[in-house]
Amino acid sequence: MKRGLKRAGLALGALLLLFIVWEGFAIVRAKWRTPAILAANAHPRTTIDQIGARRVAMLLKVEDPGFFHHHGVDFSTPGQGATTMTQSLVKRLYFPGGFHPGFAKIEQSLVARLVFDPAATKRQQLDMFLNLASFGNQQGRQVTGFADAARTFYGKDLTALDDRQFLGLVAMLMAPNALDPVRHAGDNAERVRRIVALLGGRCRPRGVTDVRYPDCATIDMKPRWPATPM
Repeated sequence: MKRGLKRAGLALGALLLLFIVWEGFAIVRAKWRTPAILAANAHPRTTIDQIGARRVAMLLKVEDPGFFHHHGVDFSTPGQGATTMTQSLVKRLYFPGGFHPGFAKIEQSLVARLVFDPAATKRQQLDMFLNLASFGNQQGRQVTGFADAARTFYGKDLTALDDRQFLGLVAMLMAPNALDPVRHAGDNAERVRRIVALLGGRCRPRGVTDVRYPDCATIDMKPRWPATPM
């Protein structure tokens, strides 16, 4: 019995050591790749200057409310959910062969915290997110970035969208194929309604993992759009 426990302990220790070595290699590999990744995204087509500080604030309130305070990962801000915008970028930029939940989530978090966030300014990250965010598939084509999404779903340039249409895109980010304003207009509109209530301060997330805002579902008032960045 004791011998079996000892063997199991040794095997577990070996696996743990192997895991640490593997993740250490992944971090080193990510550091090697980072200069090329930043160079490839150094001249974004869409920038935060084009959408303005007010809409950037709207986006952050929904997608990453602790963005300017965290260092790649965030386990404490209400409404944050499981993935920061920094982690989303890491998933897009450092996992070209596909992202599979599990150990990849640990690697994603480590790279976000130890490699990508220290290397990319918050402004660079915002610009990259505007250009690389996934908006699902439309007629067999992957829709990538806010400008592409604005043309695809509203037939307009991004800067020509009104507030509700812009939030229609923000609403999609949680589940792009299930919340697009063309095929699922009603679901998208309901998500936007909850976001408007959140932005207006009339409800709040229940906790870190609350990204659906059930407390905002019962709010039925005229929208009060935030006049200044939050």
